[in-house]
Amino acid sequence: MTATTHTEIYRRLKGALSPVRFPAVHLWRARMQVAFKRKLPLFLLFVPPWISGIVFSFVVYSKFTLEQGLGSPIPGMGGAGPAGSMAGALAGQLIQVHDQIVIFTYVSRVFALLAIAWFGAGLVCEDQRAGAHLLYFARPLSSLDYFFGHFLTIASFGAMVTVGPVLLIGLVAIFSSPDYAFLFEKWDVLLGALGYASLNVLVLSMIALGISSLASRKSYALAGVFAFILGSDSLGAMLAGTQGDRDWSMLGVLMNLRRLADWMMSANQSRFEWNPWYSLAIVLGLAALGGWLVARRLRRLEVVA
Repeated sequence: MTATTHTEIYRRLKGALSPVRFPAVHLWRARMQVAFKRKLPLFLLFVPPWISGIVFSFVVYSKFTLEQGLGSPIPGMGGAGPAGSMAGALAGQLIQVHDQIVIFTYVSRVFALLAIAWFGAGLVCEDQRAGAHLLYFARPLSSLDYFFGHFLTIASFGAMVTVGPVLLIGLVAIFSSPDYAFLFEKWDVLLGALGYASLNVLVLSMIALGISSLASRKSYALAGVFAFILGSDSLGAMLAGTQGDRDWSMLGVLMNLRRLADWMMSANQSRFEWNPWYSLAIVLGLAALGGWLVARRLRRLEVVA
C-alpha cells in the first residue's frame, strides 16, 4: 500500500499579515470585560459615588429652583429695586453651587482611591504571578502597549466615580440656572472640576500601578496603596498638629490633591496657604515615580518572556 500526500490543500500564504491596530485598546477591553463579571465590587464601589452625585445634583437644582426669585426681604436692599434684588440672589446661588461642587470634589478623592486601589492594585503583579505576561509579550505586545492597556483600565474605573458625577452635577447646574447663568459666570469652575478629576485619576492610577509592579500579590499591593496614601496623610497631619505648621500637610497625597482642588476651582475658602505649584510638583513627581517603577518591572518581564 502506497501512502500519498495531498499537498494541494496546503497553500502558501501570499501577502503579509496586517499589524494589529491599537493593541492597548484590545487589552483594555479584555480587562474591562473581566472586571465587569464581578458584580459585587462594582455595586459597592460605584453606587455610593453616584448616589452622592445625585444628592449633590438635587441640592444644586434646589438652589436654582426653590430659591429662584427670592431677594432681600427689606425693600430697597440688595440692589436698585427688584432687578438688583434678583441679581443679588442669583449671585448668591452661584456662589453656593460653586461651593457644592468644591465639596463634592473633596468627597470624590476617597471614592477614586477605593475604586483605583481595588481594580488596579493587582494588574501587574497578578499577571506576573499567573505568567500571563508571557502570553501578552508573545502576541507580540510591546511594553508600551502593555502599560497603556493597564493604565486605561485603572483610569476608566477612576473616571467612572469622579469625572462622571462631576459632569452630572455640572450639567444640572447649567440647565437649572436661569438663562444658563452658571455656564457663563462659572465656566472656569466647571473646567477646573473636570481638570482636577482627571488629575486625581492620573496620580492615583500611576501610584497604584507603581506599587502593583513591586508587589507579588494583589492583597499586598492593595495594602501597599492604602498604606502609602493614607499613611502619608496621617504623617502630614500629625506633624502639622505637633509643629503648629500646616505646611507639613504637603507630605500627604490626598492633602496635596485637596490643595489643588481649592486652587483649580477657585474655592472661596481654603484651609491651606502654601503655593499650589508645590502640590502640583509633588503629585506629578509621584506619578512619574510610579511610571518609572512600572517601566523598570516591564523591562524585566520582557527579558523573561
